[in-house]
Amino acid sequence: MSAAARQRVAVVTGGAGGIGASIAESLGREGWYVVTLDPLVTLDGTEQLAEQEDSTVARIVAAGGSARTSNASVTDAVAVRVLFEELVSERGGLDAVVNVAGITRQSYFARGTEEDWVVLLNVHLGGWLNVLEAALPLMAEAGHGRILGVTSGSGWRAADAGGYSAAKRAVAALTWQLGRMAPPGVTINALSPIANTRMVQAALERARAEGRAGGGGGLSLEAIPGPENLGPLAAYLVSDEAGWCSGQVFFAGGPEVAVVDQPRLVEVVRTDGVVSLPAVLESVVPRAFVTAEAKQATEGGANPRFGSIFDAASPVGSEAGPAAGEVRTCAVVSERAELTPALVSALEARSIACHKVEPAARNFHGAARALRAFTAAAPALF
Repeated sequence: MSAAARQRVAVVTGGAGGIGASIAESLGREGWYVVTLDPLVTLDGTEQLAEQEDSTVARIVAAGGSARTSNASVTDAVAVRVLFEELVSERGGLDAVVNVAGITRQSYFARGTEEDWVVLLNVHLGGWLNVLEAALPLMAEAGHGRILGVTSGSGWRAADAGGYSAAKRAVAALTWQLGRMAPPGVTINALSPIANTRMVQAALERARAEGRAGGGGGLSLEAIPGPENLGPLAAYLVSDEAGWCSGQVFFAGGPEVAVVDQPRLVEVVRTDGVVSLPAVLESVVPRAFVTAEAKQATEGGANPRFGSIFDAASPVGSEAGPAAGEVRTCAVVSERAELTPALVSALEARSIACHKVEPAARNFHGAARALRAFTAAAPALF
C-alpha cells in the first residue's frame, strides 16, 4: 500500500523527552502514526528511569493522534530491525525515522576513559548505523522514505567533548556522503540542533560548578530556546514536500535555521620555480580551479594534464577561455524583504540571473510550494 493511501508511519528514537519528544508530537499533530523508541535511561545511560505518567505517546494520543512506544535501544541492532520490519508488516510501511537518541558522558580528549569513549561511540555512531542499516533496505524497496539524524556543532568546532564530538562528526560526514547516494525516493539529512534540554542543563550545572557563566563557545545556555521550536522543522524535513532535499545538515536553534556546508575542496598548484606565473595561472584557473569548485571534485592541480606549463613561457591552456560555472540562474525566496536586495545584488555580481519568488505562506511549506510553482511555470530556467 502506498504512503498516500494509508497513515504515514514514523519512528523517533530518543522520543521520550527533549528534542525527540518535540519532533514526535509535531508529527502526531500532522497525522502521522508515531513510535517513540526510547529505553528510558539516565543522561549517562547507566540507570533505568521509571515509566512516565505524562509520556510523549500519552500527549500525542490525548491530542487526537495515534502513537505507541518501544523500550528498545538504538544500540540493539536486532531490536531496531525487528521493530522496523513489524511496522512495515502491520502498518504498511516505514516512511520516516528520526534518530535523536543520545547520552552524555564527560569523555574529554585528554582525560576520557576508554569505557566512556566506547559507550558514546556505540550510542551516537553505532546507533545511527543501526538505524541506517535497518531502515534503508525497507525504504529502498518501497521507493520512499525519510531518514533524519542528529549531529552537533561540537563535531566541527573546538569543543573538548571527546567521543561525543568524534561520533557527531561521523554522523555529519555520513549524511553528506550517503545523502547524495540514497536510493530513489529516499532522503538522508541531519539536524545540528541547540535547545535547552537535559543535556544542556547538565552542561550548565557543570559550568557553574567550574565557575563559568556559560557552557562554552561563548554561549549563555540559559538563553537557549526550548526544544519545542525544533519539531516543525524536523516534521517538514521528513514530509513528502521535502523530497528534493538530501545530504544536508541544518543548524537549528529556536526560529533560526542555516545550512551547515560540508568541507570545501581546496585545489593547490605550485608557484615556485615556474618560468611564467601568469601563464600558469591562465591555464590552471579555468581548467582546474573553476571546474573543481563547481563540481567539488579534483583531478590534482599539478598532475601531468598540464604538460610543460610549469617550465614553459607560454600557457598550454584551451583557447576557449575560462570554463563557465554551473550556476547561472537562481530563485530567491525570502520572507524578509530587507534581505532580498542584498542577496540579489551579491548573486548578480557573479553573473547569476535572479528571479524573486514570493512565498505563499511564511513557513517551510509555503516556500516549498512557491518554488515548486515557479519552477513548473518556467522549466527552461532550471
